[in-house]
Amino acid sequence: MADKPASPSIEEVFNRNLDALLEARNLEHRDLLDLLEAAEYTPDTPATVLLNDAIAMAAVLGVSPLQLLVPEEERSIDVTPAIATERRNLGLWLRGLRPLRGEDFEPFHREAAADDLDADRVAEIWVWTERVRTAGLTLALNDAVDSQDLERVNALSEVATRTLNQQALERADNRVPRRVRRTELEAAIIRATRFRRQVVKPR
Repeated sequence: MADKPASPSIEEVFNRNLDALLEARNLEHRDLLDLLEAAEYTPDTPATVLLNDAIAMAAVLGVSPLQLLVPEEERSIDVTPAIATERRNLGLWLRGLRPLRGEDFEPFHREAAADDLDADRVAEIWVWTERVRTAGLTLALNDAVDSQDLERVNALSEVATRTLNQQALERADNRVPRRVRRTELEAAIIRATRFRRQVVKPR
């Protein structure tokens, strides 16, 4: 029986995505170093891409670090030799939306920043995300048409169509498992409050 192909590591994914970005923009690695230098940033070591380097490269190329860290095709990625995850899960984890592993639910939520758990704040972030993305795509698409750049128009039209695809949003909503309903969370809070009142007796 043939061995299962090894999943790529985060470093391999990063390097491959970086090469693809540079190729798409007709840039060499030397050009990237020039861009970093223009941004007054010097990579720590020439042989290894460190976290600071990865963030700086994403910044000068005008993309999100996620676009360098999440693969386009593979279903499984090795975060460490012992921890593998699906592409979709990796993206959600890097966005701070879910723990990487099932057993990490408690520490993940316990250590989350207050803003990450505040309903008003989370709703506001999602609304602004949608509005900013829509505005950015509108400007970029109009600019591509004004420039008569067919290649850019085709690429941006595809992205814009996916953004406005209500059926895709509904399918995604149906795919996300609803393990615990809001009423169950409310009941858990009430139960926890009763328990704390019993244990922490008033002085």
